[in-house]
Amino acid sequence: MFTKQELQDIIDLIGRSPIQKFKYSDGTAQLLIVKDNASISPKADKRSTKAAAEPMAEHAEAAGAKPSEPDGAQPAMAEKSAEADTPKLIEIVAPTVGTFYASAEQGAAPYVQVGDKVTPEKVVCVLEAMKLFTEVSAKVSGEIVEIAAESGQFVEYGQPLFIIKPE
Repeated sequence: MFTKQELQDIIDLIGRSPIQKFKYSDGTAQLLIVKDNASISPKADKRSTKAAAEPMAEHAEAAGAKPSEPDGAQPAMAEKSAEADTPKLIEIVAPTVGTFYASAEQGAAPYVQVGDKVTPEKVVCVLEAMKLFTEVSAKVSGEIVEIAAESGQFVEYGQPLFIIKPE
């Protein structure tokens, strides 16, 4: 098992890295750390994208490739085109283990469907564990683009439930 200091060091390291999900198991204990994408600022995204692009540029130069733009203008161009090509999507993840239910009761309409607009307060599903029902809210404004779990399915802590395109 980890000491308190080791756990804090792992959390700090993952917090500074572009890693979104970290899973570790030694057979007796499991550790799962999932970053909340809604709390990542656009500036943090640019730093992690730039940090990932810089080592690739260094490898290209070491392999004999020559940049087409002087003074590193090429990584900045790659960063801009990568941001334009990939829409920023946010996962709503399970805050606890339990059975996923898309509606309040059997036969009722689901809380949300693909294409629905949500607000941070909007309840999108409930999770049931040991007869305790936990409402899960969107925590972000946007549009539901994917429902990643099926009603009645058991889900793990941190497992993606919905994918949202934020507004």
